[in-house]
Amino acid sequence: MEQNPRLNDKQLSAAISPKQLLVAVALVAVAAVILGLSQLLIGPNTATSGYLTLLFLLSVVRAGSWRTRLFSVMWSLTVAALGFAVGGLGLWATLAAVVLVSLVQAFVTVGESSFLTRSPVNLLAFASLSQSGAELWQAMLGSVIGAAVIVAFAALTKSRKQPDAAVVPLSDRISYAAVTAIGSFLIVYLAELLDFPYREWTLLSFSVILAVSADQQSQRGWSRILGSVAGVALALMVSLLPAPVPLVLAAIFIVLCVAYINAGNYALFILFLTPAILLTTASEHSAFALGLYRLESVVFATVIALIGSLAVACLRRPAVER
Repeated sequence: MEQNPRLNDKQLSAAISPKQLLVAVALVAVAAVILGLSQLLIGPNTATSGYLTLLFLLSVVRAGSWRTRLFSVMWSLTVAALGFAVGGLGLWATLAAVVLVSLVQAFVTVGESSFLTRSPVNLLAFASLSQSGAELWQAMLGSVIGAAVIVAFAALTKSRKQPDAAVVPLSDRISYAAVTAIGSFLIVYLAELLDFPYREWTLLSFSVILAVSADQQSQRGWSRILGSVAGVALALMVSLLPAPVPLVLAAIFIVLCVAYINAGNYALFILFLTPAILLTTASEHSAFALGLYRLESVVFATVIALIGSLAVACLRRPAVER
C-alpha cells in the first residue's frame, strides 16, 4: 500500500482530528469490503487491480477540483490498460512504456500533478498482472471499481481549497521529465539484471522524492530513509507477536497511513506505511530479509533521485551564469 502525495516535509503535529480518523477508518473498511466481495464474486485478479487503482488515486480525495479528480481517474485507467498491453511484449516494450508515462507526467498541467507520480509503478504492476494469467476485462473492471470507491469518498469529503498553481517553466518540466524517465529506466533495467524482486518499491520511492521541488528533495529522501528504518524495526517487532495480532496491527497501521496522508504529515505516513506494507506482503522471504529489501530499495531510489537532480543542476548552472 503506497501512493505519493506532494507534501511539505516539515515536521507537523502528530495529532489527527476525529474527522480525519473517521474518514480513514471508513475508507479502509469500505475498500476492504468491496475488494473482498470482488475477490469472492469475480476473482483475485479483479480485486488486485482494484487495490492498485485505489492506491494510485488515494490522494485524489484531497484534490481541490472535480476536474483534477476525473482527469486522474481517466489517467489511471489508461495506465492500467497500457501496462496490461505491454506485459506480454517483453522487457524492452515495458521499459519504453515506463519512459512514456514518466515523460507524460512532467507535462501534465491539470491540478495537483503529484497525483500522477505513481504512474510508472502502476504500469509495472499491471504488466505483471497480465503475465499472471489475468484477462483484460478483469483488470479493467477492478480498476473501475477502485476508481469508483475513490470518487464516492471524494464526493463525501470536503475538498481542500488549493492555491492557484504556479506556472512551471518549460525548462523545469523538461528537466523533471528527463530525470524521471532516465531514472525509471535504470531502476527497472537494473532490477531485471540483478533479479531484484521489489522494483516497484524502488520506483515509487524514486518518484516520490522527485515529486517535490529541488530544494526539498534531499530532505524528502532523508525523511523516507529514516522513516523506513523506524518502520522496518516496528514491523520486525510486530512480526514476533502471535497470530492474528500482526494482521490486526497492520490494519491499524493502514488506517493511520490514510489519516496522516490526509493530515499532511509525511514523516508519520512513512513510519506507519512501512510496517503496513511489510506485514501484508506475501513473500517466501523472512521478515528480516523483507525489511532489508525495503531499505535497499529506499536507499537506492534516494541515491538515483539525488544524483539525477544534481546532474540537472550542474548542467543548468553554466546557462544561468551566462
